[in-house]
Amino acid sequence: IYKAMKNQKKKVVFIIGGSGLIGRSVLNVFNNKDVTAVNLDIKKYGVNYSYFDCTKLKLLKTKLNYNFKKYGIPDVLINCSYPILGNWSKNNFSKLNIDNAKLNLDAHLLSYTLIANEVAKKIILKKTNGKIILFSSIYGFLAQNHNNYLNTKMRENVTYTLIKSGIIGLVKQMAFYYGKKGLEINCISPGAVQGHVKGSSKNQNTNFIKQYSKNTALKRLAKPKEIANLVKFLSSEECSYITGQNIIIDGGYSAAWVKESSLCVV
Repeated sequence: IYKAMKNQKKKVVFIIGGSGLIGRSVLNVFNNKDVTAVNLDIKKYGVNYSYFDCTKLKLLKTKLNYNFKKYGIPDVLINCSYPILGNWSKNNFSKLNIDNAKLNLDAHLLSYTLIANEVAKKIILKKTNGKIILFSSIYGFLAQNHNNYLNTKMRENVTYTLIKSGIIGLVKQMAFYYGKKGLEINCISPGAVQGHVKGSSKNQNTNFIKQYSKNTALKRLAKPKEIANLVKFLSSEECSYITGQNIIIDGGYSAAWVKESSLCVV
């Protein structure tokens, strides 16, 4: 590990989930000669790729150490992975299954926690101002509006809400613990993004797109590259005094919810 650190010249960026919808765009914005962008995923994509299964919790440390030795300690960790296990459709209130819920809480929330903490401990050895960026969702702090799912097969997912709200809390706690050691740790919460549905090659239902879009200020879904551009900024040297934040990128969707809630209270 230390030999790799000594020989390391380029900025090293680890992207967990770099083969996914958002992950590919994130990987692409770091595609330049000054950065070694490493994709850690179960599906191959990109030049610097390493097989990495977030759901294998007991192997995470070993797999990370392997990549530390191969590529060096990262300057930036970005986790945009979306691991799921069991029957993902049985995580709504009417069909909630405790085994499915526990499997996914471990695979997603716990893997985020273990990976971020392990990388943070290694980054501080470099004595540089490293950056960690984790992905949550607007559904980590907002209810899933069932009206968006009318005339579709989509449903609310309570496990997803528990996971994403947990990641926001994790970022805040980590930011205070590691801030004094020079780490900047932030969270990105996107709204709906154009592309395929998780676990399927099919794009979102047209009814969902129409119903969701009308509740945003910009009247559309996000493009993956728009999310990736925010990641690039948070990873840059231009961003040096932002930490412990949940940064929302949702085309104004959540702003409308806040306004409606305020009116109801009044």
